[in-house]
Amino acid sequence: MANASPQSGPDRTSPTPLEKPPRLVLRFALYTGVVLLAAGLAILWTVNHEVAARAQRTVEEQARSFTDENLRRQLLKSDFTKPVRGPRLAALDDLFKRRVLLPGIVGTRLFNSSGTITYAGRHQLIGTTVPYTKDVGDVFAGVPKRRVTRTITWRGRINVKVLQSLIPVREAGSMKPIGALELDQDYRAVAVSVGEAKDRLVLILAIALLLLYLTLFPILRRVTGELASRNRRLRDQALERESLFEAERTARAEAESIQRLLAEQNERLHELDRMKDEFVSLVSHELRTPLTSIRGYLELFREDGSSLTSKQQGFLKVVDRNSQRLLELVGDLLFLAKIDAGAFEIELDEVDLAQVVEESIEASRPIAESREIELVASMEASPPLLGDRARLGQVLDNLVSNALKFTENGGRVDVTLSSAEGRLLLEVKDTGLGISHEEQPLLFERFFRSSRATANAIPGTGLGLTITKAIVERHGGRITLESKEGVGTTVRVEIPTAAPSKADFARRELVQWSGH
Repeated sequence: MANASPQSGPDRTSPTPLEKPPRLVLRFALYTGVVLLAAGLAILWTVNHEVAARAQRTVEEQARSFTDENLRRQLLKSDFTKPVRGPRLAALDDLFKRRVLLPGIVGTRLFNSSGTITYAGRHQLIGTTVPYTKDVGDVFAGVPKRRVTRTITWRGRINVKVLQSLIPVREAGSMKPIGALELDQDYRAVAVSVGEAKDRLVLILAIALLLLYLTLFPILRRVTGELASRNRRLRDQALERESLFEAERTARAEAESIQRLLAEQNERLHELDRMKDEFVSLVSHELRTPLTSIRGYLELFREDGSSLTSKQQGFLKVVDRNSQRLLELVGDLLFLAKIDAGAFEIELDEVDLAQVVEESIEASRPIAESREIELVASMEASPPLLGDRARLGQVLDNLVSNALKFTENGGRVDVTLSSAEGRLLLEVKDTGLGISHEEQPLLFERFFRSSRATANAIPGTGLGLTITKAIVERHGGRITLESKEGVGTTVRVEIPTAAPSKADFARRELVQWSGH
């Protein structure tokens, strides 16, 4: 008892080196926080600009796709030769102000190669010259342009910040623009995307800061614990056991730190998987433009075939065929990216599925005849279907193309269309190689190719059935498959004649997600 009292007295009354480590931890935490905050702000500023640029590119791509798929067929060459007046002016007003489905459109203009505005949502601009004359030459060279500016909307709102997309308009089958289209989209659509990305980035930086602190604190505690242990050993060797206990606690803290690091690495793996999907989508977007340019120049070479030898023409055909195959692959990857992003929409209209079947059969007949495959279509009278004609044509093309690829020379492919109880039934049956029972559940997985396809060197990417399934289910239908090796394969598609609502589609997606 006499020895215990002197040891406890100094701990209570006089400052010792034991009080310094907490100050060291506090200073280190403060300095680290300042450095991380500065780095976080720099990262936030950099990524904010990148996200804004990506959002602008996305909006521009939507405008360009909408122009190519919807407006090009409704614009006339005469709309660009001189200022539009009279009934045609009213028709263009109806087209742009009522039927353009892109969100946030606040202004439109048509102009020709001299920069003269032939149509504008604000009629007083018709006949004037565009303010961006230096960009007109690039647009008519086939290079779309975009810029952020302020303008007056067709409803009279002034000083509105917009993303201005300048898009060349071409006639079908021609690479030379007949005019150009300006779409002004309210910049708030881009700002919302940027704001959401900024919020996520701030959250990620906050979590990273917290994890870093959680990782550093056990190490700091270990170092300060060892300093305290040395001081205690100098005063009294009797506290050695307590020092050992402190080391044990530090080891436990290190084990907890390792567990946290493992959890963090798992999160990073998930993030890398998401970044991989984004990378594939981004690369696909970037590949489409050069591929389109390559195919355009190939077409020019082939049109001027008189100056080429037969061997050179053969080379051009090989390049054209492979560039077309790569362009189709890029299109499939972009389509899957839309599905993953929840941006896959269909354009509903009355569709005569029998006519779609006939067109697909007619397009595939040269391939069938070259391989002596009997391609037969059997169609009953069926009611019209409310759906997306282009996407349904893609379904038919994928199924018939698959059937022909997997059917040997001299075989047979049957395409049957019938209807029953408000649903259209489509069946594609072949006498091809067939698929093993074990591989059939995997056929609709992306990039999956059967062992028979690999063994027989049958070309393909493994994306066709994945895309087909997504289109069919987006129409509220379902797709099934039966196959037997060496006998053939039958694919059945059932689609309701009435289009599903968005709520039905969302409910279907939720059920499928829950099943996984």
